[in-house]
Amino acid sequence: MIQFDTTTIIICALIIGMAIVAPMISIFFRTVRNEEEPSEEEDLSLPPLSILLTVHDNARELERHLPAILSQDYPAGYEVIAVVSRGEDDTDDVLKQFANSHSNLYVTFIPDTSRYMSRKKLAVTLGVKAAKNEWVLMTDATCVPSSDQWLKHMARHATTGTDLVIGYSNYDDEATDFQRFERLVSQRYILRKAQRGTAYRCEPGNLMFRKACFLDGRGFEGNLKYVRGEYDFIVNKFAERGNVATVTAPEAWMIEDAPTKKQYRNRLLYYMETRRHLERSFGYRLPAWMDQCALHLTVLFIVAAFAYGGFLLTVQPSEGKGWLYIGSAALALIITLTVRSILGQRGCRQFGEQIPAWKILPFEIAMVWKGLFNKIRYRLADKYNFICHKV
Repeated sequence: MIQFDTTTIIICALIIGMAIVAPMISIFFRTVRNEEEPSEEEDLSLPPLSILLTVHDNARELERHLPAILSQDYPAGYEVIAVVSRGEDDTDDVLKQFANSHSNLYVTFIPDTSRYMSRKKLAVTLGVKAAKNEWVLMTDATCVPSSDQWLKHMARHATTGTDLVIGYSNYDDEATDFQRFERLVSQRYILRKAQRGTAYRCEPGNLMFRKACFLDGRGFEGNLKYVRGEYDFIVNKFAERGNVATVTAPEAWMIEDAPTKKQYRNRLLYYMETRRHLERSFGYRLPAWMDQCALHLTVLFIVAAFAYGGFLLTVQPSEGKGWLYIGSAALALIITLTVRSILGQRGCRQFGEQIPAWKILPFEIAMVWKGLFNKIRYRLADKYNFICHKV
């Protein structure tokens, strides 16, 4: 005769309840707002822009991407400032060829004698100072706009009271599904934080800010020695509640070249160093911690219920409680797979990412373990690798 005690029923109900509640903590359940379409009158008042490119050994990338940047549909006018850190390839020659046919492309170089500071941050600072316009749109040579309307969609948010505009960017289709998924998750947290509080950071490739805000706030003062993190430091330093706009329109997306394994790994490691020096970290990272804790607790409960149910069927087959545990675990697993796949697919579609539904849950679980592995690598790394001061 099958016998179910109250404790068993409560435990099984909790397992199923956890499977239902946990996805509601996920970043894919929480919305990232799409901006409203502006009116034609707003397009007539768009400001002139300065696009800032920092370049180092990027000849091939410039050949592929610079034409799309130089051919934007933007009647208000814009300039492109390429700040070059001299390298070993023919970047200089490529830029000269484009400059000969595009009068709005300007090239400047970082002094070879510059030491003890991030050359990337120095390049940004020189580019901002050279900009003729109040609004500076910073991107990388490895990025290409998704359309010729990129500037329009970004500049529509250059309004009174706004000092920074954060746009969406992700890797191209040559990147692995996991790399694009991880970048998407990061972007959703970034955009949601900027929309509902004080912006925390920004992924590379699509950031616009006021020149006066940068210069009056003394730019990268205080963090020039850190090798990377230029996008993060700008947003973290100058963002205030209400002075940051976000752009999610597909026409304004920036597509970044797929990184090599080394580039991808190094970016994650450099970010671990950067975030140690960012303000408001706890409030930004808490939702991600809660999401991962809820997800892993759900998986742990499901596995434990399967195991315990199987054990009960072995030692007490006549009572039948084992089947209740196994049935509850199976139902919780179905709910977890189904709901998280649906939510993940919806979040991917919003930003045009083609991630198969069956990969959503494994990728969500893998993120925390890959993050832990990279944390160990960061702890073991030479900390002088992350700063310019080698003394």
